[in-house]
Amino acid sequence: MASRAEEIASLLQREGSGLSPDEYDETPESDEIKSRRVKVLSDVVSECRNLWSSGSEDLDVVAQKLADGSRDAAWRVPYGQSGMLSLFLEVIGSHSLRPALQFHTLRLIGNSCADTDENRARVIDGGHLKDIIRRLQDDTAIPLAIPVLYNVLVDYELAQIQASQAGLSTSLVELIASPKITDYAPFVSYICKILGLLITQDGEAERASPLTVRNLLSLCQQPEFRDEPSDFISLSAAASAYLASEPFQKRMVEDAGQLLLLLDTVQHANTALEVEEPDEAESVKSLRGSLHKILADVTGLDEFGRHHPLGTPVPETLLSWLRGGNTPLRSAACLALGNLSRSDETSTALVATYEAHVPLIGLLSDPATADAQSLHAAMSFLKNLGIPPANKPVLGPILDSQRMPRVFTLDTMPQVQYTAASLTRLLLVDCPDNVRRVCQRQRQRRTDDDHDEGTVVASLCSLLSRTDAEPTKMEAARAVATLCRVLHSNPVRAILPDWDDPDGDDEGDDDSKRRARFYSAHDLATPLSFLITQPKWPSLRSEAWFVLALMCRSRDGSHVVSKITADDEVANMLVKAITGRPASEVTPAIGDEEREKKAIEPAAAEASEAGAETITSPGVPKLELEPQQIDPRQKAGMARVDRENAIVMCQEMLRHGADELSAQRVSMWQGLIKEGTEAIVTERSAK
Repeated sequence: MASRAEEIASLLQREGSGLSPDEYDETPESDEIKSRRVKVLSDVVSECRNLWSSGSEDLDVVAQKLADGSRDAAWRVPYGQSGMLSLFLEVIGSHSLRPALQFHTLRLIGNSCADTDENRARVIDGGHLKDIIRRLQDDTAIPLAIPVLYNVLVDYELAQIQASQAGLSTSLVELIASPKITDYAPFVSYICKILGLLITQDGEAERASPLTVRNLLSLCQQPEFRDEPSDFISLSAAASAYLASEPFQKRMVEDAGQLLLLLDTVQHANTALEVEEPDEAESVKSLRGSLHKILADVTGLDEFGRHHPLGTPVPETLLSWLRGGNTPLRSAACLALGNLSRSDETSTALVATYEAHVPLIGLLSDPATADAQSLHAAMSFLKNLGIPPANKPVLGPILDSQRMPRVFTLDTMPQVQYTAASLTRLLLVDCPDNVRRVCQRQRQRRTDDDHDEGTVVASLCSLLSRTDAEPTKMEAARAVATLCRVLHSNPVRAILPDWDDPDGDDEGDDDSKRRARFYSAHDLATPLSFLITQPKWPSLRSEAWFVLALMCRSRDGSHVVSKITADDEVANMLVKAITGRPASEVTPAIGDEEREKKAIEPAAAEASEAGAETITSPGVPKLELEPQQIDPRQKAGMARVDRENAIVMCQEMLRHGADELSAQRVSMWQGLIKEGTEAIVTERSAK
């Protein structure tokens, strides 16, 4: 039989291509040559079948020659079409095989299925995949069974589906956890690639062993795999693929040991994983991104805070990253701790007890910090820390002139600018001390013609004027509105201590004079106008109406609002807020300006002497209207509150600044007050 085996080997060599797989794929062949190969195999198939039926050991030698020949890509399709592959698929299904026959049978199947879908289909359609999977129980077959399975599965979804349903991942995970895995280290990358294919199939996350991620990450930390970059990358990537599914994320949250393994993996990937090849460098970059996303997803689950409160190992590790000098780890810690800080209690403790904000303030203080991801992660975390009222003053140094204005100037990082504006707004809400910081002048003495005060507010307004990003404009404008609200709701001397009169003349209403000097040095009309005229967020427009109504109750604020309403677009929005109709349907025709001015002067004079509740048009019932803050949750009442705030605005502008308004505007405001007040009376009477 040895001579016959050699004849078969010669036949395969003679009729083969003699080319490598890549060379063969690029070399055209005639159908005649392909058909001849199938034909010459027919007798060989018959001989092999007889040998198999008789149980002859001669089949082992023939199988070796056939497996050697299968390395020539030219024989892949003929092996399938001649029935040779089907015969050896039958052989591999036997429960008892001689080691040599098993070895060469697996070689033949694996080579025949490489890049050949019609042969893969023969494996799947015949139900033979489970027979190959079973070979994983045989230590001697593992080095071949794993590559064979990969050749069958790669780029062939039907095989992946069947393998997932057959529980292949469980078999592989058991192998990974066994002490003998070090004997098969060269095949770990194949195992991970197969797992990466399986997890893409529906239901795999539910069918897979619950220990999949733990076993993969545990193997990651074994020195022989951790110190080999390709193995570490493969194992980490496979674990990340399974961790993309919620069932595995929830298991990880409930298992502190498993989560600590993930943290160890993230840390190693960012501190000790060094590669030289460009392809590997790209893989490392991709892996780090995947691991950071997984960590953010896992810590973002509602269960995370319950299982890992402050003081336990996981938060302690994250805090050590935050305080360390590794930029990617610090960013990852910001994301994870930001998720943990979603309750006021935790956020307060992170600031008061753990001083988590200190390294973040240091980061923003460093002029060399220009990494978008690092800045964005830090400020996103600070936004969560800035929600509890008690934390706002402590975080105030973030707003100082040497920190936040620098971030505002990073025009090539629009997302960072948006987050900076949003953080600024959040820290100003109901916090006079932080408003004082952003309004603070940067020079000890000022001159009358010095309008560049270098305040953080000026930097914020500059950002709004430069950026084309509407969300950033919105956050900057809201921050200005928040600032104005604080200035008109609290004693001003402590908020604007350096906006006193340079000549020392501050008799009378000191608060109003300080605000007036501050307003004269800043263009706040532009951001406030933007809030009114933007069409996308009605609730934010309502927020602006409330602030403007509040500002109008003092002469300095009324002066700013008068400048805002001088813009026709703002005036049109005011008309619509009060009447519910476009300005074109409401505004009276303007006649001779001198005649109008004479008619208006008595009303304006009357307004200047009246109280806040006075309606400046005759024949209108008196209503005690006050600025009202809108509740965005009560959408049905927004229009009513907007109307009342707009009416208060008009009343106060006439009371405090009618002399600054054009005759046309005074006439318009009087008409709006009359119509709006009548509408309110009608609504209240109907209730």
